[in-house]
Amino acid sequence: TVSKSSQTGFTLLEVLLALVIFAMLSLSAYAVLQGVIRNDEVSRDKITRLSELQRAFATLSRDFTQTIPRPVRINGETSTVLFQAERFQLNSEDGAVMFVRAGWLNPGGELRRSELQRVGYRLRQQTLERLTYLYPDAVTGTEPAATSLLSKVTAFSLRFYRNGEWLTQWNTPTELPAAVEITLTLEDYGTIRRRFLLTGSETTADNGSSE
Repeated sequence: TVSKSSQTGFTLLEVLLALVIFAMLSLSAYAVLQGVIRNDEVSRDKITRLSELQRAFATLSRDFTQTIPRPVRINGETSTVLFQAERFQLNSEDGAVMFVRAGWLNPGGELRRSELQRVGYRLRQQTLERLTYLYPDAVTGTEPAATSLLSKVTAFSLRFYRNGEWLTQWNTPTELPAAVEITLTLEDYGTIRRRFLLTGSETTADNGSSE
């Protein structure tokens, strides 16, 4: 007699079940991968945003702490104005300020300018902008160069320290405040305040921290 060897294999049901399991594992792996990618994107966005904030406040600190009592010409005329700060000036949608700072590096005097720089800040289209002039006494009609400093800003206001109190308005442009408080309202981080001492002022104030 000839024995017949029995052959075993997968049934159609088993193959279908294996395909279903493999598909489910693939979907799970894809979902995990997408989650990792999203988390990575969020982390990169937060790092980029924090770097933007750090650069903005470093620039603010550098400008305000090097403010000097140097008057500027206005519309070509000599003036005694040292520190301009008024809401909605400079085409701002909120607070605005303009002053002269020292320490604008010009190594070896290679550039045809001084180390003094006329700078300002304003809020435009939810962006804090830094305004600069090439020369402190700008030619009449010269527009400042505007650089975007910080995005997602919904409000920008200033307070000024003088004679032991904080003022919401600066009505003595022929003098420098002892310190300036900057308040920024951001879409993602809420309200942030920073205080900067003005070394060019004859008085001093208690320095504060951010909130």
